[in-house]
Amino acid sequence: MSVLINQLKTLLYSFLLIFVVGLILLGTLLGIHFHKDVPLEILTNDLAVIGELPIYAGFLSQVGILLWSAAAAICMYSVQFIANKEHQKFIKASVYITMLLGLDDAFMFHETLFPSLGIHQKVVFLCYGIMMLVYLYRYYKLILTTDFILFIFALGWFGISMLIDNCIRDVSPYITKLAEDGTKFIGIVTWLVFFARTCKKFQEYNDLKST
Repeated sequence: MSVLINQLKTLLYSFLLIFVVGLILLGTLLGIHFHKDVPLEILTNDLAVIGELPIYAGFLSQVGILLWSAAAAICMYSVQFIANKEHQKFIKASVYITMLLGLDDAFMFHETLFPSLGIHQKVVFLCYGIMMLVYLYRYYKLILTTDFILFIFALGWFGISMLIDNCIRDVSPYITKLAEDGTKFIGIVTWLVFFARTCKKFQEYNDLKST
């Protein structure tokens, strides 16, 4: 019994965090439900169920979101094992960027959300571009000590996808959809591999410095 009580005391803040996050999310859903008169099942059910679509609907997009999440999770978990402050700052900044891009992919920020608020898609792309330039300017020397070719390839695939999205429309589904979404997906995979290798390299660097 004492073990149970001690564990409950230890996990008090963890439980508090769980409940706060859960209540905020559920409260947000209720707010949307009452303010916008959106049925609750639209806010809580799977998209395939809502749209009465086959289970493979949005397959590439769903897998891409999982890979964004994996990249962010790897970086967040690895930070605690990286002692070098500059390495830590780079990985933390990469977490924020990865989460933003993943959330954009999941909730269509640049395609739907921001345009619905009167912000043109090209303005969103410009802001993302400036954010990435600041990120590169701040950490390019550090990136050059990593497997930077993977990083360049990831950005290159994203760039091709954006180019197709903005400049080559309605030519063929193989170009406008398969090529656009396919190049973005390859970019996400490359991004994940880069950060998995970089986090591992930074941890090995830390181990070498400590011996």
